[in-house]
Amino acid sequence: MDSVIKELQKVRESLMPEEWRDARIYRHIDEYKLDYTLIATKVSSGQVHYYDPDTGAFAPLNLSGSVGPENFNS
Repeated sequence: MDSVIKELQKVRESLMPEEWRDARIYRHIDEYKLDYTLIATKVSSGQVHYYDPDTGAFAPLNLSGSVGPENFNS
């Protein structure tokens, strides 16, 4: 799990402040295991996104769905 946290920290440190704000790493239980997710707000839209390590990109967060990588509820 240390490698996941380190990767998310590197991504968070690389974010440009004029593009992203409020970047935070959250710890949560996902399918009976401890997991970590990087969440940030896109300045241009004000929309909250999560970092997808599989694609290496941020995707919009669905705050009205169920808990999961594509539907993370904070």
